[in-house]
Amino acid sequence: MRAGLVAATSIMLWACAHTTQSVRGADAAVAAAEPAADGRMRGFVESSRVTDFCPDQSQRREDERCVVTRGWDYDRGVTLVRTYDPAGRLIGTDEPPGAELSLTDAERARVEALVRADPRTRDLVNKPDLKMWAGGFALREPGDPFCDRGSRCIRAISAIDHGDTVILHSVVDLMADRVVYPDYPASREKAATQP
Repeated sequence: MRAGLVAATSIMLWACAHTTQSVRGADAAVAAAEPAADGRMRGFVESSRVTDFCPDQSQRREDERCVVTRGWDYDRGVTLVRTYDPAGRLIGTDEPPGAELSLTDAERARVEALVRADPRTRDLVNKPDLKMWAGGFALREPGDPFCDRGSRCIRAISAIDHGDTVILHSVVDLMADRVVYPDYPASREKAATQP
């Protein structure tokens, strides 16, 4: 029984590695997406990759799984969900509206770089003991002049005292590649009242 368990585990590990490798080969340009030379995010940036049941499971073996990737398309301003079969072939693409994605390390670094460089925020945030958080704090508001459909607005919270004292809450739109609200929500309220 133990030998059977070891063999089954080995086969499953091989299958997972083989599936991931096939998808990576088919989608290498997507998985390797990095900021452009100017630092701006470009193309499709993959946020997550998971193994899941295939949509057509009745036509597959029980141990076969598909790979599902989620990411942001900076060329089109949409979330893309792609499903690959066990051989690595693309079998489905979806653009779920309003879907929120976690940030990649490259996106997080870009948010921080933009807040640190913006003339409205740089004097406050360029402190030696500053900590900045960005990610998981998406902002999308219907009718907002910067953070509506097609935006990738991310909140950036800057703090000192080892993260205990918040000194600034900003919003960066990675699609526009700039700080849109240097002092949120005050700067948003001011923008809303201007003609």
